[in-house]
Amino acid sequence: MKTQSVEQSDLEEATTLTESQVIQLREIPESVREGRDIQDSENVSVIGETLYFKGELSAGEDLVIEGTVEGTINQGKCCLTVKPKGRLIATVNATKIFIEGKVKGDLHATVSVKVREGGEVEGNIRAPSVALEEGATFNGNIEMRSPGEAKR
Repeated sequence: MKTQSVEQSDLEEATTLTESQVIQLREIPESVREGRDIQDSENVSVIGETLYFKGELSAGEDLVIEGTVEGTINQGKCCLTVKPKGRLIATVNATKIFIEGKVKGDLHATVSVKVREGGEVEGNIRAPSVALEEGATFNGNIEMRSPGEAKR
């Protein structure tokens, strides 16, 4: 049996990010990665452009949608980003929600919802903070209150 010695440079090389991981991280808005080291990339899942998902989706990590999701998304204490080619026909629960693509359904966030330029939302938004950038399209109702605040 042949034994190989592992040098320090080999260990350092193993912990560096691949080029595709770095490119993938660049696509994620800074606000989603806020406070995280770039090497925490394993905490982000991406639904690719060609992927179609139908059903209930739950995650314990941030989620970037470039494809199509139909159903329910429960992100708990995580962030959701819908990229420009991303499509949602869903009810969403997350901490922060960033929309750059098209959404038909209700968005519920414990911190904020931001519809960026080119983003389209048809449905209701409930979050303590809501931002609609110039060039965004929104059709629905906005309810701005903290998640624990009771309806009057």
